[in-house]
Amino acid sequence: MPNDQNKSMNQQEIDALFEHNMQEINKMNVSAGSMIKGLIMELERKNRNTYIKLRDAEKNGHTVYYDFVSGQRDLVVRLAKALGFKTVTDELLEVRQRSCVMRSSGWKR
Repeated sequence: MPNDQNKSMNQQEIDALFEHNMQEINKMNVSAGSMIKGLIMELERKNRNTYIKLRDAEKNGHTVYYDFVSGQRDLVVRLAKALGFKTVTDELLEVRQRSCVMRSSGWKR
């Protein structure tokens, strides 16, 4: 599939984007942030080379906005839906809220 944007990112740009995205993820609910990080990793792997820039993460929440940077724009929505995100638009990612409690046998939903 051709890239939506022809801009190829160098390693320094990728590293800076990763650091920025981690700062946004760290503002979020831990579980939700892990789901967002998983999406970002899936977008990058297997020569997909698709990148988004997170912004306006909800503090301790389950939503974050993003800007498409490069790669396959439609892949963001497809992968997020496949991963079970609650809401996915061209600029918003929302992770389902799952209530987890610690029991003597471990974490349970």
